[in-house]
Amino acid sequence: MSTAEFLDRFGLRYAAGARAVVGVLMAVAAPFAAPPAGMAVCALVAVVLAGWSLAYLHLMRRAPRTWVWVCDVAFMCGLCLAQSVLVDPSLLVRFLGWVSPVSSLAVVALQWHVRPLPGAVATVLVCVAFVVGASASPGVTVGQALVAGGVWTAVEAALSRLLWRLVRRGGRIADEHMAERFAAERESELRRARRAEQRAHWATVHDTAASTLMMVGVGGVRGDEPWLPAQIRRDVVALRGEPGAAARAREVVEGAVADARITVDLRLDGDVELPGPVAGAIGGAVAESLENAHRHALVASVVVDLRVVDGRVRVIVRDSGRGFDPAAVPDDRFGLARSVRERMASAGGRAVVESAPGRGTCVCLEWPHA
Repeated sequence: MSTAEFLDRFGLRYAAGARAVVGVLMAVAAPFAAPPAGMAVCALVAVVLAGWSLAYLHLMRRAPRTWVWVCDVAFMCGLCLAQSVLVDPSLLVRFLGWVSPVSSLAVVALQWHVRPLPGAVATVLVCVAFVVGASASPGVTVGQALVAGGVWTAVEAALSRLLWRLVRRGGRIADEHMAERFAAERESELRRARRAEQRAHWATVHDTAASTLMMVGVGGVRGDEPWLPAQIRRDVVALRGEPGAAARAREVVEGAVADARITVDLRLDGDVELPGPVAGAIGGAVAESLENAHRHALVASVVVDLRVVDGRVRVIVRDSGRGFDPAAVPDDRFGLARSVRERMASAGGRAVVESAPGRGTCVCLEWPHA
């Protein structure tokens, strides 16, 4: 539900409720206003007023109905015209009559239920009826009747119409601001998703084709190595974005170690079935960590430790090489920063890199991330 719709519904219920409450209260007070027609006649009118007020509340609180408010305006006009027999003239002179509050509030509430034109017509009819009825009482002049209810009722109706317009305008403005905010949030999410997809693609290129081509370019391979065709096929599959299949944690780590160009001390403890995206993320992260160790650590071997406890996977790749300062790595560099960390984060895990110059490097992969 929009704000404007909520305020419309609230306005209908609030106006109808106020109209009903005042109608019932004035019905209770009516027989005690020393009516010239007598208490019995006024009590009968009061009972009709109370019953109609409650019926009005029931009928108008959900949706305005034309026949209901037309009957209400006619009833209010009748009360106003009958003031000379329903209200003590001395009370009218002192502006203490009971008809004025119920008739004026009926007109005020109507401004929240109907369009401006019918609301204005109803206001004029009730005001004229009030002036005619009040001035018919002994000792009450037309000027006093105008002050007692005619002019004041018109002013109240105008203020009520203005307030309702401001309330509805505020609701529309709030909806427009909310729509703009939601649109901005959606656009921000789309941009974030596009950036994440782009970074994932760059990381894939870095881990696959770029790494293989760099090895060829720097003379790291001769071209007849037995592992090279398989490596190229894996690169092509990764660049195509083909979804990986579910695999056991041991198989994933063993596959990454088997392709490493550095000696690995593999330690395995436990096993669990990994979803395809998770298996791909862990396998790629382990492979990138081993490749980084081969290129930069300047050591003969590394330790890869897989531990599975209660379905939680933890893989540690540790070397005793020259190390580096993680904080000094430029933001535009891939490798551990994006290829490993973002790869694990996209699969619901995390990667923690600990290193310092001269103290080696430790890459800890965890899934799922607590």
